[in-house]
Amino acid sequence: MAVFASTILFMTGGCAVANEGGAVPGLEKFHAALAAVEDGRRTRPVSILHLGDSHISLDHLTGEMRKLWNERYGNAGRGLQPGVPYQYYSVQGYRISMSGEWEVKSSLPADAHGAFGIQGFVASAARADAEMVLDADEPFEGVEVEVAGAPDTGYLSLAIDDAAPLRLSTYRKTPGLVTLYVPAAQARHLRLSPVGNGGPVRVLGWGVRRSGAKEGGVRYDSYGVVAARLGIVSHWRDDIVDAQIERRRPDLIILGYGTNEGFDDGLDLAAYRKRLVALIDRLRRIAPQASIALLGAFDGARDSGAGEPCGDGWVTPPKLGKLRELQQAVAAEKGAWFWDGETAMGGRCAIHRWVTQDPPRAWPDHVHLRPSGAREMGDKLWRALMAGTD
Repeated sequence: MAVFASTILFMTGGCAVANEGGAVPGLEKFHAALAAVEDGRRTRPVSILHLGDSHISLDHLTGEMRKLWNERYGNAGRGLQPGVPYQYYSVQGYRISMSGEWEVKSSLPADAHGAFGIQGFVASAARADAEMVLDADEPFEGVEVEVAGAPDTGYLSLAIDDAAPLRLSTYRKTPGLVTLYVPAAQARHLRLSPVGNGGPVRVLGWGVRRSGAKEGGVRYDSYGVVAARLGIVSHWRDDIVDAQIERRRPDLIILGYGTNEGFDDGLDLAAYRKRLVALIDRLRRIAPQASIALLGAFDGARDSGAGEPCGDGWVTPPKLGKLRELQQAVAAEKGAWFWDGETAMGGRCAIHRWVTQDPPRAWPDHVHLRPSGAREMGDKLWRALMAGTD
């Protein structure tokens, strides 16, 4: 493994800690942004973008991290996937519903194509009786909607609390991202729908803005797609993704892929490495101000196939550890930060202990974490990302 002196990571329990100079390699830009908000030199929110698979899709792990950042720096809002893009979709602090004839497309299938952005889904409709409704536990000061605009797209109706609905155009002369922003005054309720007498609307995502307690605060956008692999990003429209990331100006980008690849015995590690390096290089071009973090896959097991035994017939897939080693090597080579999810759980076969202990912290599939386990890992990851900031 090629390791450069400026990117050595000292691992303790899965957490990267500061070197002798006090800085955590790979997180310098992120930590500088946090410090600027904390001491009042910056009023723009610190922006975090987290992309990944099912471990972040249900918002237990990410919800814990978001809570900790918001408690320390203030809540600057968050982005959300469009409506209810899949069964069991739930985000902490919000109640979201959809009704009417929405067509929701996922970017997960190998043959997926369309105007996908970083949220991984597109919700399309043309009739006025198709609605998305959001109710927030805490008031917000602004609403933003990201749509795929084109010459044939129509208008959206956006109602905030009890105010009269606003008519917003999604038209764009050439296909691409349209971002709609509407200020609000301590609002809690949103209703979004097509106007109905024009072309279709294609919603990529929506979200709310809040005023952070420390002027800027933290905005943490997390978008997970169940069963996703790193290659899902190749199904997203480059122009839309670039525009979304440039608009967010993230200070930290977290990539949380690897579990699903690690269970694939036929995985081509060389091809995966090439894809990962290319993605990091692309993110560096789009967001040069951002630190990049790679999350090594959590421990996992299966009850058939090749692998090292963990007990009761469960085995560790042979590619899971090799993939994690590859991720760590790429992080060192590219100056990114790496966190070993398996080590943080307690090492190989920790998942079997988490499943069989009382109370259990993981589900019987030996892959997914129960809410308590996910919150525990969210706490550990947050503390690792924040090491050296106190």
